[in-house]
Amino acid sequence: MKHMGLAVLLFTATGCLHLHRPAPVAPPEVAQGIQFPEWSKAASTTLQGPQLKALQIALDDFMPPGRNAPGDADPMTHCLFQLTTYDAWVQPGDKMTFIHFTPLEDERCGLRSEVMDAGASYAVSDDGVILKRE
Repeated sequence: MKHMGLAVLLFTATGCLHLHRPAPVAPPEVAQGIQFPEWSKAASTTLQGPQLKALQIALDDFMPPGRNAPGDADPMTHCLFQLTTYDAWVQPGDKMTFIHFTPLEDERCGLRSEVMDAGASYAVSDDGVILKRE
């Protein structure tokens, strides 16, 4: 009976779990040919800790891990389900970060834009709460 309760708990909690898929790692021979740049603020884009956290929270809400376009979806839908279709604009605010995901379906997928404002905007507090989304 104890094992049955645990199984039911795990089954019902699966919707609450965050799927983590490790990133693919290139073979050592590829890594050998990579030379890191000299790091400098002038040549880099810097997101401070709260902004980085806000970006991850907004991204997980906007495009949850494991979510895919339906198999019979049209090319535009497939395009809009791809993270690489979007740019993210990040702006600091007062104890919050504003994030806007904007699609570039014409540039990234070779499709003429049919959707008006398919992006999304978020306001995320520094303590990780989505304050507003539209």
